[in-house]
Amino acid sequence: MRLDPSQLRWRCRRLNLKTGEQASIHYVQERASRAIAVGLELEGDGFNIFVVGKEGVGKKSLVLKMAEERVKKLPVPFDWCYLYNFKDPKSPKAVSLPAGTGAKLQEDMRNFIRYLKEEIPKSFESKEYEEKAKELTDIYTRKKDELIKQLTKMAEIAGFSIKYTPAGVMIMPLMGGQLIPEDKLRSDPKLREFVDMKRREIEPLVTEYLKKIREVDAEYYKKLKELREEFALRVINAGIEELYEKYRKYPEIESHIEDMKQDILKSLDLFLQQAGADNPFATIYIERNLSKYDVNVIVDNSKLKHAPLIYEKTPTYNNLFGKIGLRAEFGLYIADFNQIVAGSIHRANGGILILNVKDVLMNPGVWHTLKKVLKHKEIHIQPYLEELGFSHPISSLMRPQPIPLNLKVILLGEPILFALLSLLDPEFGDLFKIRAEFTEKTENSPNNRSLFASTLRQIEREKRLLPFSTKALKRLIEYSVRMAEDKEKLSLRLDKCVEVMEEASYYAKKRKANEVSEEDVERALKEKVFRWSLIREELLRLIKEGTLIVEPYGEAIGQAYGLAVIDTGNFSFGKPVRITATAGVGDKGVVSIEREVELAGTIFKKAVLTLSGYLNGKYGRDIPLSLSASISFEQSYSLIEGDSASVAELIALLSAIAEVPVKQNIAFTGSIDQLGNVQPVGGINEKIEGFYEVCKILNVKGEVVIPSRNIRNLQLEEEVVEAVRKGKFAVHAVSTVDEAIEIATGMGAKEFHSRVKKELEKLYRATRRKR
Repeated sequence: MRLDPSQLRWRCRRLNLKTGEQASIHYVQERASRAIAVGLELEGDGFNIFVVGKEGVGKKSLVLKMAEERVKKLPVPFDWCYLYNFKDPKSPKAVSLPAGTGAKLQEDMRNFIRYLKEEIPKSFESKEYEEKAKELTDIYTRKKDELIKQLTKMAEIAGFSIKYTPAGVMIMPLMGGQLIPEDKLRSDPKLREFVDMKRREIEPLVTEYLKKIREVDAEYYKKLKELREEFALRVINAGIEELYEKYRKYPEIESHIEDMKQDILKSLDLFLQQAGADNPFATIYIERNLSKYDVNVIVDNSKLKHAPLIYEKTPTYNNLFGKIGLRAEFGLYIADFNQIVAGSIHRANGGILILNVKDVLMNPGVWHTLKKVLKHKEIHIQPYLEELGFSHPISSLMRPQPIPLNLKVILLGEPILFALLSLLDPEFGDLFKIRAEFTEKTENSPNNRSLFASTLRQIEREKRLLPFSTKALKRLIEYSVRMAEDKEKLSLRLDKCVEVMEEASYYAKKRKANEVSEEDVERALKEKVFRWSLIREELLRLIKEGTLIVEPYGEAIGQAYGLAVIDTGNFSFGKPVRITATAGVGDKGVVSIEREVELAGTIFKKAVLTLSGYLNGKYGRDIPLSLSASISFEQSYSLIEGDSASVAELIALLSAIAEVPVKQNIAFTGSIDQLGNVQPVGGINEKIEGFYEVCKILNVKGEVVIPSRNIRNLQLEEEVVEAVRKGKFAVHAVSTVDEAIEIATGMGAKEFHSRVKKELEKLYRATRRKR
């Protein structure tokens, strides 16, 4: 049947905008919404969510909205800090504190250390300390002097003098109260032997006294250390009491403060050394050693009002799981607990983390580590290379304690990624038990059109575009139907609509309008096509020049035009394909030249075999089919796939057999089954428009034959509809091959088949004679 212009395009006649909280096209995603809601509330192991859907259908916006509603009901999680571990410096301590307490502890610790740096030196410079230190020094100096005096006296009685040098104690012989010269000792062996014997006698005494002197020195330094600690403790206790009082209810912090106190007493020199520009090494040494008393707050939740929600746009290993940084000090790289940096999984802990699974899978080590973290419910901060199985110097220096995990993870991804992970990763199903599937299309009902338009209004406000007129919104809805390739459906690819809206708003602003009109939307759509249609324009030029042979004039035997779709990425368009067929005596059957030279895909090969099945069923019941026929897609030099040209192939083949000419101004699209039924195909709008463009540049009245089941998919451009209305173009819909044959040849199907059968009988007899 010849289609009426009204059948070629659906038009949005009426549109009522909705207002209120429910005025969003997202509410048609009931299946996905219910799954997400269940997944967000279930607390068991593995009830993380994988949101499945094509790009641009609103997955992220709906998930973010529902996740925001969920986290508002959850409490603010604790802060997380890393502290120096005085018992095991290689394993910094992970400590959790109520939100906001971490930053307060950090500031209190810094103030305490600043206080000690100021007050400990003052304490040691006080008059009381100097007097007690002098008193202590005097006491032990007298004790030491007394021992030295005793040793000297006893040595003199034994005939020796004691001399103290930086290298130690020297025992020198005396004679007549005078030192014996060295040359005299060397020249008098008997005297030297006597002196050595006397020296051996006195050496135990000297050793005993030296030991007593060292004991006095040791006792002195011990007492001096006790004095230093006594005065330091006055300062420390005065400042630390406030810390004890403030953090007494946190046992881990109270224990850390006590450990810190003991370590400070061991490191008093750090607070007495003066850093200065003249000695940068000393400055760095002091600051580095004092930094162990700091608090590294890696997660500060003080500004949160509820549980966190994080959408990590760049899920690299370090961004997601954190890292241990390095700082350079005079050519060396230093790592300590202050260089531990949190990842988004730390910041989202206690709430919800949203990730794009494609980005996760593209970053090495991330997927494996994410599974491990979710499985064991612990976050380990370790170098990225170690996760990949390589050694790393930081690993030998530091192993931060793990942080417990309480997190809901939502992955956004396309169906193919979900299928691949389900098939190839046995752990995937246990960790992501909730599948929330988004549909790409919804019913083209008045209610859904209203929701769609209201959503476009929201986008208009969010992106600060000019307001869209009602006609402009209607045109966008028609564009959505075109993307859905179904008059009874709306495409939910909002991203494509947003692109058009932004461009249409630009054109409206450029002409200084107050709102976006239907013409602005139409211009945006045409400009978009123009930017992407260079290849199409080049093909049309080649056709017009005659380089590509497309001659939709008159009639021809064994030749018909099919329609193909070329996809260049963001743009698809149709082009006619000249199909030729020949038939003669032989028994090779139907041969596809493309199949023979391996330029045919699997579906195309199936379509050729279906043609053979149709011929056998239609004409081979009375006599065996004996023919050698070939079919070729002329001027095609790349792989051909699909079965949408099988109607055109069959007509060309039957025309060649029956020697009945086919009208060349008609292009055919549609696949067939073995019974002769015409089946629907994809890209129907692009195919019709592609042939229309060719006919327009060649100034020919063209016609297209499509499957009747494709009528619901028609959403042709206004120019094509207008051409049909004016009788310059025509679209026919058929359900069977017979209907297509009658349009192609102008001959009744019964008569045509009779001609085909008669010619096949001739070929059969000729084949038998040839044998």
